[in-house]
Amino acid sequence: MSFFNNYIYGSNEYLGRLYLIVSSLITFGLITLYSISTDPLSISSSFMRQLIFIIFSLFIFFVINQINVKTIHDNSTLIYIFSFLLCFVPFFLSPVENTYRWIDLGFFYIQPGEYLKCATIILIAKYLSNHQLEVKEGYIVFIPILIALLSSFLVLNQPDLGTAVIIFAPVLPMMLWAGVNGFTLFLLIAPVITIIAASNNMIFNIWGVIMFIIFMTFQGGLLKRVLIYFANIFTGLLFPFFWNDFLNGYQRQRFIDFLNPDLDPMGSSYHIIQSITAIGSGGMFGKGWGQGSQTQLKFLPVQESDFILSVIAEEFGFFGITVIMFLFFMLIKTLLDIAFKSSDYFSSLVIIGLTSILFSHIFVNSAMTIGLMPVKGLPTPFVSAGGSFMLLCFIMLSLVSNLSKN
Repeated sequence: MSFFNNYIYGSNEYLGRLYLIVSSLITFGLITLYSISTDPLSISSSFMRQLIFIIFSLFIFFVINQINVKTIHDNSTLIYIFSFLLCFVPFFLSPVENTYRWIDLGFFYIQPGEYLKCATIILIAKYLSNHQLEVKEGYIVFIPILIALLSSFLVLNQPDLGTAVIIFAPVLPMMLWAGVNGFTLFLLIAPVITIIAASNNMIFNIWGVIMFIIFMTFQGGLLKRVLIYFANIFTGLLFPFFWNDFLNGYQRQRFIDFLNPDLDPMGSSYHIIQSITAIGSGGMFGKGWGQGSQTQLKFLPVQESDFILSVIAEEFGFFGITVIMFLFFMLIKTLLDIAFKSSDYFSSLVIIGLTSILFSHIFVNSAMTIGLMPVKGLPTPFVSAGGSFMLLCFIMLSLVSNLSKN
């Protein structure tokens, strides 16, 4: 009985709250998947497959939860190397949807790039925790960035731009948490923002003014500040390379559709238009479970994964989306509470990294469904259908549960 209570209620109040939130999100997701499945009890339906994935993921959760924290820390490099090499396997297999992201296991596919997210966080956390007395030194940022760059570059060549970007998402929060100087971190992200801002003259000018103000408040020689400022300004010249050579054709098209969805409403803009239509038609309390026209008539594509929030909005309305967003808010808050309470430096860094991954998925997926960001295949944590990502979510949950014992 004590074993049961330990996992249901958690070893402390934060874990108990965390399990309750995750259970609510999973239940919400299963209810939605049951609604949109043509034959929910069929083994091939998204509902049944999700249920099977959840049961399997629960088993992995209990296994990882028994591993000693010191074992995870000491074997961080091996975990990373194994995950990194696993991402090479799809390159030797037949492509799936013209990409090399997946490994076919018969009943389902796994996406090894998902697990590289966790492995990258663990290795960066080990490095930062082992060098915690040196975090005020500028050079400390190079190894974490190199690790993330290596992971992102591999995934980017599968190609998978979304996962490559998400792998980078935890790096800055983890270094900020570790105590790295804020201005040093700004110097890292400023060139990236400059390149993106260069796509629009007005945005580029506004960003130039903001950057100028920030650089002028930096304590240092005037010549040094001016040189760094203009060096960042000139990185905007790299935008044509970023647009023409870095992005694939379909990725460029997604940016164009994001800026002007009306250009191709029945083609490349179809997804986002149908998503916005589904959300708008839901009203305050929705059309009712199983009654959404956009979803039940299959006008909304990829509704079981990328656009599942649109399904919830249509069937449960603004009220349903508010409940989901509140649960996500409590999920992130609880994870941050656990990180704050952790007495182990390595553990708190890993939890911050995992929280950043979950927040990035929530933010990007939510913004994508309402047209505030280009369409990208990033599922919603614990809600969207998908075996690889559901397993990743449970791995992250198990790591938080395990690390919070400190």
